[in-house]
Amino acid sequence: MSVSSGGSRGPVKPRSHGGSNNSLEPKVAIVESYGDDQSYRYSFTYEKATLYEFKYEKAPYPASIDPCHRCNRRVPKHDMVDVGVLFHKQCFRCRICGLPLTIQNFQRNDANTADREIYCRTHVGKNVAQIKSGEVPPMGLEGPNTGPGKKYIFQYSGVQKPEMVSGSSKRALPSPIKSQGPQGMGSSPGGMDSLASVTPHAMNDTSAWTTHTSPDISMETNPSYNHYRPHYQQPGYQQHMKPGPHPTSVLKSYEDFENANVFDAQLLLEERHREEEERLLRFLLEEREKELRRLDDTVETEKEKAAEDLLSSIENLSINSVPRSLIDERERIEDHFKQVKEERLKTVTEKIAVEEKTRNGKMIDRHCHEMLTLIGEKDREVDRMCLFDHSMRPPAEPPEGKKTVLYKSPAVFEPLDLRAIDFANKDYDMFTHLVRDLTRNCKTELEKARILFRWVIAKDINKHTVNEIVRPHAMDRLLKGVKSGKETYHQLYKKLCSYAGLHCEIVLGYSKGAGYKPGMRMDGQAFRNSWTVVNIDGSWRLVNCTWGARHVTGHKDNLPQMYHKYDEFYFLTDPEDHIYQHYPDEPKWQLLEIPLPFSEFLNLPVVKSPFFNYGLRFYSNYGATLTTQTGMVEVRLLTPKILGFGSMLEPVNRLPSEPRQIEGRTLLRFVNNEAIFTIALPATGFYYFSIYTGDYWRSECLESACSFLVHCKNLTGAPSPPYPPVPFFGPTPVMETLGITADSHVDPLVVCNNDYIEINFRLSRDIRLTHTFQYFDVSDGAIMDIDRYVFLRSRNDKGANYLIRCPREGFFLFSLFAADLTGDSKSLDCAFRYLVICQEPSPTVAKFPKTYQKWHRCSLHEPLSGDLNTDKHVMFRMDVPQALEVFVVIEEVWHHLRRKVGCAWEGQVHTGSVSGTAKVIARFQGETKDQSLFSHILDYEVVEDQETEI
Repeated sequence: MSVSSGGSRGPVKPRSHGGSNNSLEPKVAIVESYGDDQSYRYSFTYEKATLYEFKYEKAPYPASIDPCHRCNRRVPKHDMVDVGVLFHKQCFRCRICGLPLTIQNFQRNDANTADREIYCRTHVGKNVAQIKSGEVPPMGLEGPNTGPGKKYIFQYSGVQKPEMVSGSSKRALPSPIKSQGPQGMGSSPGGMDSLASVTPHAMNDTSAWTTHTSPDISMETNPSYNHYRPHYQQPGYQQHMKPGPHPTSVLKSYEDFENANVFDAQLLLEERHREEEERLLRFLLEEREKELRRLDDTVETEKEKAAEDLLSSIENLSINSVPRSLIDERERIEDHFKQVKEERLKTVTEKIAVEEKTRNGKMIDRHCHEMLTLIGEKDREVDRMCLFDHSMRPPAEPPEGKKTVLYKSPAVFEPLDLRAIDFANKDYDMFTHLVRDLTRNCKTELEKARILFRWVIAKDINKHTVNEIVRPHAMDRLLKGVKSGKETYHQLYKKLCSYAGLHCEIVLGYSKGAGYKPGMRMDGQAFRNSWTVVNIDGSWRLVNCTWGARHVTGHKDNLPQMYHKYDEFYFLTDPEDHIYQHYPDEPKWQLLEIPLPFSEFLNLPVVKSPFFNYGLRFYSNYGATLTTQTGMVEVRLLTPKILGFGSMLEPVNRLPSEPRQIEGRTLLRFVNNEAIFTIALPATGFYYFSIYTGDYWRSECLESACSFLVHCKNLTGAPSPPYPPVPFFGPTPVMETLGITADSHVDPLVVCNNDYIEINFRLSRDIRLTHTFQYFDVSDGAIMDIDRYVFLRSRNDKGANYLIRCPREGFFLFSLFAADLTGDSKSLDCAFRYLVICQEPSPTVAKFPKTYQKWHRCSLHEPLSGDLNTDKHVMFRMDVPQALEVFVVIEEVWHHLRRKVGCAWEGQVHTGSVSGTAKVIARFQGETKDQSLFSHILDYEVVEDQETEI
């Protein structure tokens, strides 16, 4: 894209809208230039009190491996953002204004599928010309001086592409924005005054063209984000360079702790902590008893007062004349105060429990700090120059690198996991002994964090051992707080981490957990939750022991059993994935470069851990609510392979008599690496749409992946008919296994409005193939076979060519089945399934000839119609390999076809005057000992009037 004016090759003079040169008005400068080598440079400058710049340079040719879509340079794995298109982290910005984007807020131009760029919310689908015309604000800021209709001062220039310039002037002219050093901005474009940019990005060589080595520091231009930013992301904070390597502890491995006598010192400190725990426990019990006695006294006093009032009303009456109603009143008073006591007891008990948890939590925090301080002292005993201080919590910053940088697969932890599970079946009375035994083989902080995590989620808190039943007071003392409800899994994990020398913090906030549906509000105590962050090698990582532990019901020996299963997603979760489910009260614990506002969190879809565990990603930035004016909605997921999928569409406001799920309204198809869900809503209103997934494409047990709220505001025309009851359309893993490739139609959704459509498959080797063709009747939901409207026109070792005709309007299903020639199985598996939609059937549509087994390596050129009219001369042309003779038999008359070049056979045949069957018969060589046998390969129907109905 080149911006030029009147053919001039030089910079365009500054131009203002409305003739205003007011320095307070926003100024926008856009520069584009091309080099002789086809390289491309883009600059976007926005000046309004401060100066913001976005620049990048695109190499002339993309790298051969993993090229960045923005700069064409190779993207290393640790710096990669993959949204179907690869970007460097620092290149993952709006194409127009350069606004740094995240996986959660980037936008795609869905109106143009060929547009592979990414945009901010303001500029999605827009171009530079629209910015210059004032149709949209340059930086997405709405206010008194911005927004549509505001007159900006535009200063832009550019040169034509080199191939458009002739002669010696073919070289690209230099950019009017001068190159500046890291000390300042230098001259602004078009003679603008020099202003220092106060954005964090500008503090790192603002004039440098963005490349794959640019600083990976994000910034956000929306002022409403500032409240959520840590200090190092606030405007005005200067970050001149990236921090150096984090100082680390000299005591990491088990051997380090053993040699420094850390465990011995921990035993002494733990004894003091235990004494304090016992004192606190006795104090809390005394406080609980006092509160309960106070409650009893209060209720009893109120009851006596009510009884006295009742007695005073009857003291002038004789005993014999006491009305029955007063006796009933006395009983009513007893029942009333019994109920009052129960209600107040519940309230007081909850209040006491909260106070006990609070006091116990503060004690645990202090104990963890003291334990880390002890380890810090041992650090300095070993190395007096040690810079790492265990008593000081590291600053809350985004982690350096993704989870995959630390480990590629949980299989690397298998020995540690098995050790943790084994020790979970043993009881300990001291944390020091437990942590010492667990970490005996640990060399790194990562291994420590892992084995402690697996021990916590493998420990069944509700399970009682034989010792606990025989000797109740011999219960595992370490889990006493958890079992009594005063302590959580997270506090237990934090305590274990402190003994292992790891910083761990408990984070409070909101979670989209059980019972939450997209579009719901979050306020008060609803959906409150907690989780942990643990510091590993200087980086904070997110861990959730509670959600990581899964209690799964299964069966063994025909008896129901409960067993444990852990969720790998909740160990060291990447912040950009974690934010879909959890929102901390303190924005810094989002661990994102740009913290997300709470409103944006609520607007994210509800995403569950299987979504990430199976490697799914959203094709575009979907909100929690999908709105449609036509009744059609599409959700596209990027998949690493063909997975098992299911979906559910249910109305939000349904009557009790209505079914929960709406059938036949969701169409799933696989196209390349995408799973595309198309939803045809039956009426206006609100719906919940949920997607389920499993690891195997035939999985019957699926897990919840994500869900949306769908708002259908309007329907275009009548509601679409329901889709066929088919799980999905597109390829199956059989395609890859047998080396089959869809050549003509990669998308399994095909529209047929012609005489026929042609579908081609490429084959890598000789395999067995067959097919089915069916019609779905939307009126009664029946599916019927109509094999005469599909024809295997040609088939060889390299490919197969099918012709399909649609005799009426509606849905048709074409399925390809395949199997290996060497396989023992006689059945063929589904390889590909097409949904053919016919909107306008041809009035002359006819059936195809009927094929037989020997036809599979032949090709038919004409006639393609399976119905032949009587008393006609018809030309037959076909390829029949290895045939010695080919005949067309009509009314017992054998018409010999002539052999042409190669395996081609042709001849003109009279169809006769009587309706019947025209058979094509061939004699092949080498098939049997007796080569005089003939094989039936095709059948035609000879009719007086063609039938076009099914």
